[in-house]
Amino acid sequence: MDFFGTILWPIKWVIEAILVGFHWVLTALGMDTNGGLTWVLSIVGLVIIVRAALIPIFVRQIKSQRKMLEVAPELKKIQDKYRGKKDQFSREAMQRETMALYQRAGTNPLSSCLPLLIQMPIFFSLFSVLNEARFDRAGVGLLTQELADSFGGANLFGVAPLKYSLVDAFTYGEMWVAVIA
Repeated sequence: MDFFGTILWPIKWVIEAILVGFHWVLTALGMDTNGGLTWVLSIVGLVIIVRAALIPIFVRQIKSQRKMLEVAPELKKIQDKYRGKKDQFSREAMQRETMALYQRAGTNPLSSCLPLLIQMPIFFSLFSVLNEARFDRAGVGLLTQELADSFGGANLFGVAPLKYSLVDAFTYGEMWVAVIA
């Protein structure tokens, strides 16, 4: 397993558990085990759970961005004060004033990037799980080969194979746009 695979493994396991859990519940409620609608609703449930779990991270990012917007006018004044000064002493003084401003405001320019870095592995794992299921490959956890085959063979409303509608939708969409335009 490569470096990123090692990092994503536990997240992929949880995502697979949620996906398979939704599939199991929907099947227990009487939906077709191999049905495309069952898998689509499982994916919708998975996405809702993932988005709900990320709400605290989104809130933190928004608060951090607001604090940065609040200090922006003062930061601009500091930058204007040292505009055109290229000597090392002026640059250091500008950095000290900027850091003091951030400390007074209780913010940090990198604090709005941290939530994004936390979200990235989750979304990479989500894509990886769905992509592997699309190619009928078993996952790292509860997504067995049998379930991956069921996912890969499922048709949505008997029209579009689910495995093609997930990733290839963009390609087919571009062809339709080209034909219409």
